[in-house]
Amino acid sequence: MATGETGTGARLGADDDRSRTVASRDNRFITEIFDGADEALAALEVIESGLLSTGFQTRDWLTVLYEELAATRRALPRLVVVSDRERDEAVLAFPLVIAKEGLLRVANFADLGVTDYGGPMLSREPLSDRQLIRGIWRSVRAAMWDVDLIRLNRMPAEIGGRPNPLLNLFGSAPSSVSSRQLVLPGSFASYLQSLEKKHRKDVERCYRLWEAEGNPRFYRATTDDEIAHVFATLEEQQAVWHAAHGTEDALAEPPIRAFYERLAFDGADAGLTALFALEAGGRIAAIVFGLLHDGTFTLLRISTGGEQWSHLSPGRLVVLETVKHLVGQGVHRFDMGVHSDPLKQAFGTEGIPLYDLVTAQDVTALPKALVHEIAVHFRAGRSLRSALKKAMQPLAG
Repeated sequence: MATGETGTGARLGADDDRSRTVASRDNRFITEIFDGADEALAALEVIESGLLSTGFQTRDWLTVLYEELAATRRALPRLVVVSDRERDEAVLAFPLVIAKEGLLRVANFADLGVTDYGGPMLSREPLSDRQLIRGIWRSVRAAMWDVDLIRLNRMPAEIGGRPNPLLNLFGSAPSSVSSRQLVLPGSFASYLQSLEKKHRKDVERCYRLWEAEGNPRFYRATTDDEIAHVFATLEEQQAVWHAAHGTEDALAEPPIRAFYERLAFDGADAGLTALFALEAGGRIAAIVFGLLHDGTFTLLRISTGGEQWSHLSPGRLVVLETVKHLVGQGVHRFDMGVHSDPLKQAFGTEGIPLYDLVTAQDVTALPKALVHEIAVHFRAGRSLRSALKKAMQPLAG
């Protein structure tokens, strides 16, 4: 086997030298494995332009994630590429990390605690034949013989406007979380008019209070000095908020902080990320940090200046100003992420379901796969019981 270093000198995988290239039964599709950050990113550079993905599977994002976090998590970067011999092109790719969980070797999407969505990278020509998809998946599993469990979490049903073929596989089921998205087909002004009267009045009140503070300003940090200042303020605001609420601050962990800081600088240069600040009275009242990809802005982090600004709802204002700014640049889809927040619903966002695929490669991983299956059935049963109870209420009356 072609083993790879995690970045700490440790190696994952067996000493066997079995092939890392596997053909499908009809010999049409070839699955190849690229282990280690250098190999994975080099292969991705060759195929990325021909594939569709979420922003979390782009080479720019993965470069920062693999180089800043893989070593600290003792995780092996891996890219799995499926190519079609007839079309002479890649049709599927899986940016993964392999890590030990107890005695098990587990393959996950390249998440490492900072990624909202997983998902395969897809050919622009959709894969719709279920038998074909199952055959491809068998070859992927065969190439991943060194892994005990494959766990692909929080996948969208569509990627780049194409259906996600993995949802057709046995083991695919609704995730425990969903995302919330806002789509603006028209102008920002028409969007505001579409809000319920209560929300619209609240927005108007917030804008009046913001202007009353003096020197109202909203801007995108573009220079190194601006990015450094806004990022440091975001870090400070989040630290204060988490301390007040007794919750864990991810940015207090040095590798996570280094990841986001590098993403703020390198991502801005690549057009991948954007950092926005809302000022009132010459001070930063709120910040939004997000990911730009394929006409979509995905919220990564948001912070506010605390109770001193609560009267003007700075979190709401900074999101609205971000939407207004980006709509003017042709961005019309806004993804608020997977974390539940009543503020996000007030914007008229729509819930988007996500899906998991968990596959045990051998008997040692069956308990983990079974736990996932039980959780899926429990959630489905609970939803069914809730729906039945609601439907029976009029009869009880």
